[in-house]
Amino acid sequence: MKFSIIIPTFNRASFLTKAIESVLTQTCTDWELIIVDDGSTDNTKDVVLRYKDPRIRYIYQQNAERSSARNNGINHANGDYVCFMDSDNLMLSHRLQLLADTITTKSCYYTDIEYRNEANTSSVIKGGKEFGFPINKDELIQEIIATPQICCATPILRKHQFNPQITIGEDMELLFRITDEFPLVYLPNQATIVEFEHEGRSVAQGSRASEKQLQTLQIMFSGNHPANKVSSKMKRWLKSAVLFNASKNYILEGKIKGLLYLLRSIIIKPIQKNTKYKCNILFSCIFRKQKLRELLAYE
Repeated sequence: MKFSIIIPTFNRASFLTKAIESVLTQTCTDWELIIVDDGSTDNTKDVVLRYKDPRIRYIYQQNAERSSARNNGINHANGDYVCFMDSDNLMLSHRLQLLADTITTKSCYYTDIEYRNEANTSSVIKGGKEFGFPINKDELIQEIIATPQICCATPILRKHQFNPQITIGEDMELLFRITDEFPLVYLPNQATIVEFEHEGRSVAQGSRASEKQLQTLQIMFSGNHPANKVSSKMKRWLKSAVLFNASKNYILEGKIKGLLYLLRSIIIKPIQKNTKYKCNILFSCIFRKQKLRELLAYE
């Protein structure tokens, strides 16, 4: 069983060395590493070409965002299965061997993931819930599965690729299309991929990221998209959560859009555990602006 590991990267040369070195330490040696440079202007190419291992391949493309970069890697993959990494990830040395020992059918699999802070002084295991099998649409909408957690048969990803128009939530959107045709299998107790928390992570860019996520939900919850089969209850729950995340940064920026998003979040799903908290923010916006920053940092 051969694995194709795909890393899309953009101006992350300072992270790449650790990511590449972690692949080189794999106890399973039947792999290829495809690094897709999405138009970097730093020394990314020099970092990659420093490695003379023939299993490491460098592909350059004009900047087109990570969904396009991953698709480029998929189209160049020669392995039986594709694994994903980001440039700020690393693989524990036994990840590929564990996958090789566990995978039984040509399907799509996902594992746990470990998050570490920049000082590497603490870690949190973020794993999958042991839902029923096969996982249904309402369960999938609750399960946060990051792309680096995925290991998928190459033919499946050739058929179902990332939507290049989506850069936030692209993993969820892809998995809904895949699971409409193929089973998604959770492999428990395999937190063998590590992601480092840092300020440059795209998912940590506040209201802008949430705006893009709202656009993703619009694509997913329309027409004949498989995600449109999610129950109305779960759709409201997710929309409410994304609107709330978007509202907080806009409120701190003093923009009226923050209040509008907050109101929509409450109206869409009025009965939730954090509804009182949302209402406190709303009242503080109107009456006690000086306490907003402290209040928004509470959750």
